[in-house]
Amino acid sequence: MEVRYGDVPETFRIRPPHAPSLAAFVGFLCLLAGMSALAAQPTIATSSGPVRGKIEQGIISFRGIPYAAPPVGALRFRAPEAVAPWSDTLEALVFSPVCSQMRIEAGQRRVLGSEDCLYLNVYAPARASSREAPVLVWIHGGGRRNGDGRRVVSDFVRETGTVVVMIQYRLDYLAFLAHPALSAETPDRLSSGNYGYQDAIAALQWVRREITQFGGDVSRVTIGGMSGGGTMVCGLLASPQAAGLFQQAIIQSSGACWFDTDTRASAEERGRRWAAAVGCEDRTAIPACLRETAPERFFTHGPSVDNPFPAGQMSYFTAMPMLGGRTGHLVDGQVIPRSFPAAFQQGVFHRVPIMIGIARHEGRRVYGDLLYQIGAGDMQESDYLAALTGMTGSPAIAARAVGAFPLQSADAKPIERFADVATTAHYTCPHAELAQAVSQHTPVWLYENHVRGTKVNPQLDMGAYHGFDTELLFGGRFDGSVPMFNAEQQAAARLLRTYVANFLRAGDPNGSGLADWRSYSIDDGEQHLVFSTRPHMRSGLRQQSCQFWREQGWDYLPEPQ
Repeated sequence: MEVRYGDVPETFRIRPPHAPSLAAFVGFLCLLAGMSALAAQPTIATSSGPVRGKIEQGIISFRGIPYAAPPVGALRFRAPEAVAPWSDTLEALVFSPVCSQMRIEAGQRRVLGSEDCLYLNVYAPARASSREAPVLVWIHGGGRRNGDGRRVVSDFVRETGTVVVMIQYRLDYLAFLAHPALSAETPDRLSSGNYGYQDAIAALQWVRREITQFGGDVSRVTIGGMSGGGTMVCGLLASPQAAGLFQQAIIQSSGACWFDTDTRASAEERGRRWAAAVGCEDRTAIPACLRETAPERFFTHGPSVDNPFPAGQMSYFTAMPMLGGRTGHLVDGQVIPRSFPAAFQQGVFHRVPIMIGIARHEGRRVYGDLLYQIGAGDMQESDYLAALTGMTGSPAIAARAVGAFPLQSADAKPIERFADVATTAHYTCPHAELAQAVSQHTPVWLYENHVRGTKVNPQLDMGAYHGFDTELLFGGRFDGSVPMFNAEQQAAARLLRTYVANFLRAGDPNGSGLADWRSYSIDDGEQHLVFSTRPHMRSGLRQQSCQFWREQGWDYLPEPQ
């Protein structure tokens, strides 16, 4: 790693005194303290300018490094542009603002963040002496509608000796609004939208240019992401513009990779409705209006545009996760040339080794916890039908699902039962079919996490919930606090980090002392790894999870090719 330290100020340089004195001794101590502080703040010269980070507990971190120009004003709804270089040292010591987004907290909507948010954070071992550490570029989750890259990953970096880059990218309306008037501005780009994917590509280009200065091996870059971040990974796998920017990929809990991608026509029609909702559709200069509109208006006026169910009803809320998976990316003929399922089925994607992970109780956090937040914890038969209608988008399929998966169960409370049914449709089946399709063209390792998480809901057994394998992997939450893992969770964390570190280094998770994890293959019974403190192989995941939904002809699942 090329690290240069600041010069010692003239006032700290020692001149031999004529005789020892208390003042000289104090001055010497001050010198040591000053040199120690400087050593704890290494500076690296990037192609845009110098950045200064800090060393804590053996980890060097740089927070808030810009990788593209702020997409504000005239740059809103445009592809990311190069960041302006700087000459003074950039103090990369604190996180940048999160990207503009809306969050639901205690049942209330809250808009927060900034459009000036295209920054990344780098974590590396402080003792790295070469440019040979594998690199993991992690893309945060949140359905591409919320979330941020402020997760602290020091535990993972310390245990694996790898370099991790956490990126931020535009979200929600500011990331994927497509409109005919915006598309007409740049005919060579073919379509507006997909800005968040272009942000991620720009971040990967930054990694290719700069990561050797941070101790990373540019020839061993893995992209990874959870939930919406996993969908971003799928987009990068399918995008020709990301060619050569990574060598492996990790997808965690992203059923959206298997849902049909929006067409340009449907995305632009939705964009017309969004423009009308914020008062721009009747204006002569629609692009100017969209760029002048306060970002808060998109989040406060747009949420009901996509949802076909009455606002506030149970079906409205249970439709949100699935609708979020089906929107946010479109086939624009350039960034994303074809739908995700078509790309994976036809083998027209970057054929790199891929690890795919899901959780046994995905829906208990995504659906169950959401319903408790809005005060719908006591589920009756009518509520169950409404919840399934929202999730499937089909009253007829929902009615048949009620018969196939009775609400009353000895193994789960009613809301847990609904969440587990949603898990099979939204996560388990799509990931198993994704693994099957991709395995025809490149090595794939599929796992299902069975380790119970730390998140607590007093009215809901969260189980092995959506995103807990990410918590196991990194050990920290978004604010940097580390959850209290019990002995089983600690053992599972060490095990998962070892599998992933092997994958980062060699494109294969297997290694000495680990339970054998066979790659997914139709000829080998479509086996997957049941991940726990005692991992083992099991088959039948696709058939068990997909049989009912395939029999229904559910249009969320793509046609087999």
